[in-house]
Amino acid sequence: MPFIPEGYAQVYVLTQGDGLVIVNAGAEPSFEVEGGGLYTVHSLVFDPTTLDLGIVELGVTTGFDVNGLLIQGGGEICASLDVAGAPIVIENPSAGTLYPENFLNCLSDEPTVLTAVADGNAIVPEGYELLYVLTNAYNLTILDVNSEPTFEVTQFGFYRIHTLVYNSETLNLGVVELGVTTGFDVNDLLTQDGGEVCGSLDVYGALLIAVDQWICDFLWQFFRGEVPTDPRVIEQIIAEYDLQNGPADLVEMNVYPNPTVGDVTLQVDAASTTNAQLEIYDVTGRVVKSMQTLQFAEGLNNLELDLSPLETGNYVIRLITSNRALTISFVKE
Repeated sequence: MPFIPEGYAQVYVLTQGDGLVIVNAGAEPSFEVEGGGLYTVHSLVFDPTTLDLGIVELGVTTGFDVNGLLIQGGGEICASLDVAGAPIVIENPSAGTLYPENFLNCLSDEPTVLTAVADGNAIVPEGYELLYVLTNAYNLTILDVNSEPTFEVTQFGFYRIHTLVYNSETLNLGVVELGVTTGFDVNDLLTQDGGEVCGSLDVYGALLIAVDQWICDFLWQFFRGEVPTDPRVIEQIIAEYDLQNGPADLVEMNVYPNPTVGDVTLQVDAASTTNAQLEIYDVTGRVVKSMQTLQFAEGLNNLELDLSPLETGNYVIRLITSNRALTISFVKE
């Protein structure tokens, strides 16, 4: 227990790094921090009439500077600073972000290589590892992992490449079953999504598409030899073609009212009778609502959805069938 003479006060000081740079102070030994690294909580007992804490400039003044003013540090002021304090190491892994090297990738007789480029902003603390994950773009089913952001694929479709920063002592990737486990399953384990494991997954990842050579040839002709680099442009064009070279069973989807405070009507135009799965994602990529077996008749279909339990924010509705996936965004007020 600290000894606090009459007329003295106690304050707690938070410093950062080995240099003990003062970054905060308060009446309780509890602080919020944003970045990772070494932090130390110190106790300071002082007489406000002899030690003016107004001289402390956060982010500049160090604990050593203050200690140098005290008798215990060779100065002239009677006060006590616990220089050693309570050191705390904060791990702050970050997956950073990726972008596709080539959004459009053409399949012929040979596999096509999907490659993403890291923005260089990942944070990999000591003891952590960096891994790249290939998933199906719609439901994030994990298809492959690699030490580099490059993968060979033999089937056409939309894909995502994600970055995962993890500690093998706390996250056992042996639980991942390729083709079954999803990126959402892994994300649920991490503290960034309310789990207990310290790690970081770039949930959105880099979006890429692999298509038949005939579609690539069409695009090259259509754009007179210039394939657009904006993924949104190409995704809109490719949506007009069934990726399995057959007729698309879903044509168009709309949602109203948008924005909404609760109930919405999802209007679906189906080219034929089909079954579909519905998923609603929040901005982090987490599925907040799903409906597994929906049946739509040929023509216009209206599906009433109760979205009142959702929190205020932006969301995406995705309908998935055997040969098409449609998405539309909406706002919950």
